[in-house]
This record gives sequence, structure tokens and C-alpha cells, in this order.
Amino acid sequence: MNLRYRYRNVSEPNVVSEGFKEFQMNFVDTLTHFPVSLFLIGLYILKIYRKQTAHLSPFLSFHILMYASVIINIYTISMKPGISVFLNVLLFWILTLFYLFNYIILSHIFIDLFVVVFQVTNVYFKTCDIHITRRNIKCVLIVVLIVFRLVFLSDYLVLSISDWEINLDFSNGSIHLINILLLIILIIQWKISGIHQKDSFILINSIIMLLLITIFQVITIFKHVLKYNSDLPLSFDKFIYNVYYFPYLWIISVYICNFKTVQTWIQNQRKRTSITAVVPESLIVVRPQRIDETVVSNLSVSELETVM
Repeated sequence: MNLRYRYRNVSEPNVVSEGFKEFQMNFVDTLTHFPVSLFLIGLYILKIYRKQTAHLSPFLSFHILMYASVIINIYTISMKPGISVFLNVLLFWILTLFYLFNYIILSHIFIDLFVVVFQVTNVYFKTCDIHITRRNIKCVLIVVLIVFRLVFLSDYLVLSISDWEINLDFSNGSIHLINILLLIILIIQWKISGIHQKDSFILINSIIMLLLITIFQVITIFKHVLKYNSDLPLSFDKFIYNVYYFPYLWIISVYICNFKTVQTWIQNQRKRTSITAVVPESLIVVRPQRIDETVVSNLSVSELETVM
């Protein structure tokens, strides 16, 4: 097995968009995966029907991404290039979001893990007199991730096993690996010093999301290795995951986090910190005698208890 880094030439197809036109034309054939999405959406609707929307609040950003994904998917599959410049520009950006949805999900997980692992709350630069809140730090991370994506837009990894090769997007692979490392660090921190209750949701959701995304990627790799014969080209896999699976995986986390045993575990979580209590050997007590007179006495702790 060999893994090497390559830069895409202009004549070579882009890893993230390769096979999209065929996927768009044969979209109906991919509807065999729709029952999975329908099942997860049903679980989501069930929470709303039972008026348990509070269970969704720890996953608000993934909640928003799900709705955004549905809109993007519908527009991407149904719309064709328009005559006006505005429609063409709009289609370009929507297609870009569609291609990079996997990267968006992985980036979201990265930001959550980064903030929790490094306990980023507020940052103050004394020399510049700049104070950055936790929300602004997340915005900075988003900008960094966008720049990272643009810098390595044409880079990819080639995984070779004997006479077989598969091209993997470099940015997705890098963020995925970093997320796994951050998750391992967070688990170690939890074992050593505990974790805050609100961060427990991030821990559980990150484990579930990364585990499932990794499984999907491994399935695709094994399909290539085993030369799996399917009615759909293997290049469709990344689009199938973006449409039918990735937007709804967080719903699984919602249910797992609200199991009775898991809820008990979350409520028992505390961030353990070392606290040193210092008890003075003597206290200075000021005891007024008269309005114009004050007596200062040095008493030990035991004597103080007797006086009190």
C-alpha cells in the first residue's frame, strides 16, 4: 500500500466534482438510498411531534446545516444553467457548496473539537488591545479553513494498493485526520480531568459523526479495492453521502445523547480542577470597645473559636 501527494493538472478532473454530471442525469437511480434519509427525517419529526425540541438545541448548527443542505440539494439537482449572469453565478456557488459539503461538515467538527480541547473562551492581545470572544474565534477559524481549502483546492492524495489506485481529496483527508487526533486528545482529557456538561454533547456527536464518516469512506475504498460491480459508478458515492447521509447523521447523536443512561452520564460530568485551600494559622480580629477606642488582638484559630 502506498499513499502519495499530488497536484492536479488543469487537464485532470477535480476529485470533488468528478462524475457530477452523470450523477445529476442519473439521480433517480440513486433514490434507493432515500429510505435512510427518510428514516432519519422521521426521527427528527418525531422529536418535534413529542415537543422535545429542547433535545435539538445542543446541535443547533448541525440543525441549520441540514436545512441548508436540503435547499442546496434540491436546487443542484433540479436547476440547469440559466441565461442570466446572476443565475449562473448563483448556480456556481451552490454547486461549490454541494461539492464541499463533506468538507463543511468536517470543518464544523474541527471547530467544535478545537474550542473544547484547547478551552478557548476569550483571547486578549495586550499589545494591540484586541479582545476576541469565543464566537469571534470561531469566525477566525472559519476564515482559516476557507483559506486552507482554497490553497489546497487542486491537491489530492493517491492511495495505491497493488495495481489499484483511488484519488482522495487532500483537504478532506487532512481535516478528517486532524479531527481524529483532536478527538483522541479530548477523550484523554476527559479521562484525566473530566469534561463540562455542555461539552459532553460535542464529544458524543464528534465520536458518532467521525465514526460514521470514516465507515463510509472505508466502504468506498473497499469497493475500489474489490472492484465492486454496481449499477452506479463509484464516483457517485461522494455525492450520495452528501445528499442522503451526511446532513442527517447528527439526528443519531440527538437520540443517543438523550438515552436515559447517557443523560445520567452527562449530568454527572464535571470539569475537575485542582483547588488548594490555605488556612491561616492566626487571624487578626478587630474588636471595638468604645466609640473612640479599638483593640487589635492576635488570636490563633483555636482561640478564635473559643471567643466566638
